[in-house]
Amino acid sequence: MIGIGSNGGEIIVTDMDLIEKSNLNRQFLFRPHDVQKAKSQTAAQAIKRMNKEVKVTAHENRVGTETEKFYDDDFFENLDGVANALDNTDARIYMDRRCVYYRKPLIDSGTLGTMGNIQVIVPFVTESYSSSQDPPEKSIPICTLKNFPNAIEHTLQWARDNFEGMFKQAAENVSQYISDPTFIERVLKLPGVQPLEILESIRVCIKFIFIFLKSLIIINYLF
Repeated sequence: MIGIGSNGGEIIVTDMDLIEKSNLNRQFLFRPHDVQKAKSQTAAQAIKRMNKEVKVTAHENRVGTETEKFYDDDFFENLDGVANALDNTDARIYMDRRCVYYRKPLIDSGTLGTMGNIQVIVPFVTESYSSSQDPPEKSIPICTLKNFPNAIEHTLQWARDNFEGMFKQAAENVSQYISDPTFIERVLKLPGVQPLEILESIRVCIKFIFIFLKSLIIINYLF
């Protein structure tokens, strides 16, 4: 809105992730109908709607040693500054080191639950992010579990989340649907696509129960 990237400038945004429902409550560029779309492309389109004069180029690359052939010396030398909105410490440290090496100012920001932080890093003026970095993470970012699991603990957590979703949460929803007369009313008041997802899970579970009971009846009839 202040015109960064206009009048001959450019904003380059990159993110390898897709939009999840959980992303909708902490920013203003995505909407419920954007879920499962590319974050960078969707953000670029939203920025253009806000200010048509801004030039935005969207990439879908992970920033790290494996993409240094794209984000090389020429790329960093042409930058005026970098803004981070990363969800893990390793990526923050990597970008901090790149900005220190190329002497580029960096704005690092992030959220954790209800907490938020921002750090402005200016070459030769302030300390770098790595000088007093965040403590090791206790939880695994959702986007890592869904798209880029790269450690044994990631796959274990992914399996646990899927098991709970399929065999625990769905069963609890069916139980509440049967026992609580106000359940549907409460579900319909939930934001976004949550009502549709919950009701669909109940439909699938009840359908499975009927199929299971029908198969038992047939087995009993045969024997």
